[in-house]
Amino acid sequence: MVSVTQSLNLGVLGLGVLVGTLTFACGHQVPPLSDTSTPTKGCELIKHDGGETEICGRPRTIVAIGPNVLELLLALDVQPVGYADYYALPFDHFDQPQSQIPYLGERLTGQVKKVGTWNSPSLEAILKLKPDLIVGSTLANQGQYSLLSQAAPTLLFSYGVNEEWQVQLRLLAKILNRSEKAEQVIAAHNQLVTEVRQTLRPAVQKYPQVLLLASEQLDQELAIENRDSRCGGLLENLGFKVLAPKNISTGTRGVNNISPELLPELKSDWIFFLAWNRDFSNAGSDLERQQISTVKQQWRENAIAQSLPASKSNQVYFHSAYVCRALPGPIGTELLLEQLQADLLPAVNSPTQ
Repeated sequence: MVSVTQSLNLGVLGLGVLVGTLTFACGHQVPPLSDTSTPTKGCELIKHDGGETEICGRPRTIVAIGPNVLELLLALDVQPVGYADYYALPFDHFDQPQSQIPYLGERLTGQVKKVGTWNSPSLEAILKLKPDLIVGSTLANQGQYSLLSQAAPTLLFSYGVNEEWQVQLRLLAKILNRSEKAEQVIAAHNQLVTEVRQTLRPAVQKYPQVLLLASEQLDQELAIENRDSRCGGLLENLGFKVLAPKNISTGTRGVNNISPELLPELKSDWIFFLAWNRDFSNAGSDLERQQISTVKQQWRENAIAQSLPASKSNQVYFHSAYVCRALPGPIGTELLLEQLQADLLPAVNSPTQ
């Protein structure tokens, strides 16, 4: 069977540069999320990032468009009937989601129908499911909002960097009658971040400055993320100082484009590298390895990269960009914190470091 990694086009994971034939122009202003609603004959008018939607009763048949949406639903212990990933995963249906949907699939308890992709959902597939709620993204689905709303009441969320996902989670929970669960999730998230901040304090004291890089091909493009990015904000929250170049144009929120020749000017103690790979011709079952192997090899063969202090001290850590960029909520944060502890604690505790 074809592996999930064979179609994960992580080369376009930089949210804000993701484009498609039906994507939404990023400059559009949408009203802020709000829990305020106007009851009308047992219905509620819900304000969300994409507009206002009337929802009657408690939705039970839900379609999730995008992993950031699926993440929020699963955090509330809600199982969707339909799902669209960012990428055209090589399956007609997610009949074995645990092995087909990256990172989140193991939290799905049953089959879920594939309904296209994040920026090109299939209205036909959605209609067959007869949903009573669709949740998508302003970035990808604003232009399709009217059509989706004809299929079912539709909510659109912006990309929830930093703690914006908590507002979205609470709104979903209110609609789904799971507000108590949402507060439990947020409390557990805050406690986890606090605990990991304490655990990583020795690492922060010993290696305070981090360079957060992202690339598919070192010789083609290299991005550096700052504190305004999803992962940069988390690292800063843990106490690290995320280095950023000066006088370099910013491509999207929290991301700068940089030439590898400028890396020696940024004196980092360690490097966290977000990698992806568009070539799935030799993909195997290991998503993480498949995504990072090309860039990791290029890094080893690049003279500038190897001249950096972080390379010389073996403190360059490579991970799939999917977790950092596609999952901005509580599940993605948990996965990232696991990665950071696995990377840094051995270095701190090693007598040779």
